[in-house]
Amino acid sequence: MSERGFHRIDDDISETWLEDWAGAGLAELEDYLAKHAEFLRFLAAREPAQPTAE
Repeated sequence: MSERGFHRIDDDISETWLEDWAGAGLAELEDYLAKHAEFLRFLAAREPAQPTAE
């Protein structure tokens, strides 16, 4: 965006727009999956230990 808040179309049609778009999407996906994994670790830590059958 320019200083005045306008969107420049040149940014959308640059030669690397697809790589930039895919890279940003993958970064967001990796961030989401990391948060999900952290939440699963949190839930696993809260579960009581399962008794073992002997």
